Amino acid sequence: MSAPSPEDILSFLTDNTSLTILKFLDGKEYSTQQIASNLEIPLSSAYRKVNKLEQLKIIKKTKIIRKMDGTDESFYTSWIDEVQINFKNNRITCKIKNKEHQDKIVRLWQGFRHN
Repeated sequence: MSAPSPEDILSFLTDNTSLTILKFLDGKEYSTQQIASNLEIPLSSAYRKVNKLEQLKIIKKTKIIRKMDGTDESFYTSWIDEVQINFKNNRITCKIKNKEHQDKIVRLWQGFRHN
């Protein structure tokens, strides 16, 4: 997928629900159902926002868990570290710096270490 357009990033930055989801996911992993429940937003809205934020590479899917009923539940976390928006020569540009990739084994070890 190509880089998000500056207009898409500006749209995200001016959307309170998207920003709330991003803040909620910072350093944590939640499913879309948990996001909707904790933030008290409709589940359909949460699915739309999560899908768009994932397309923009602002959040990322961290794991998928198969539930007892046979359906899959995806979990997400914040994936953005910094956004730079520039307006120069009548042109808007944006640059997204994603968080450092952290191997699942490293995260697992850190989880044991902190408990």
